[in-house]
Amino acid sequence: MFLKVLALTDIHRSLNAAKGVANKIAEEHPDAILIAGDISHGSLNEAVNLLQVLNSSQKDVFFVPGNMDPPELMNWNERSIKNLHGRCESLDNYSLIGVGGSVYTPFNTHLEFAENEIAETLSQAFLKCTEKKNMILISHCPPKDTKLDRTTTGIHAGSTSVRQFIESKKPVLVVTGHIHEARGIDKIDETIIVNPGPAHMGRYVLIEFGEKIHVKLK
Repeated sequence: MFLKVLALTDIHRSLNAAKGVANKIAEEHPDAILIAGDISHGSLNEAVNLLQVLNSSQKDVFFVPGNMDPPELMNWNERSIKNLHGRCESLDNYSLIGVGGSVYTPFNTHLEFAENEIAETLSQAFLKCTEKKNMILISHCPPKDTKLDRTTTGIHAGSTSVRQFIESKKPVLVVTGHIHEARGIDKIDETIIVNPGPAHMGRYVLIEFGEKIHVKLK
């Protein structure tokens, strides 16, 4: 079955960016929107308002909070805006699971976790899926030692737990963010990993699922 999604990350409280993406959603007609975190800067109201702007097209929105988002966002849900942190949701014949926040950073941001906490969140999400094939992972923090977790200083700032989950469970696609300068596409084994780049700079991706998965950086 053909499926088209629009994915973005790192809005960083930009209302202009959210409105711009909403316009692109109206143009591109995706079946759903995936958001890999850092929606706000610590405000639940701010995050909810931006999510509602992105939901204005009436397409289902699936999101995880980022490390800059408030802890309260981990438990916030709405009928057509679905929180994937530690959860599993269905989209056509795909299972969507997610983990928000990031590994510990030097900046003491709002939502940071130890590796064992990230591993436990992923495990709980996986157990909630009735269909464990055709899995899509939304993780704010990228997997360790890829093109998508490399900072400008050359440090690989991703999560070993996210990488181990990918190697073990083999999702077909991973959407990530967090490292703004690491926009791009990579693979771990046969799993495609994409960082759309920061939405507050106008970046997003279109992903088309058919016989193969096609990812277009936009």
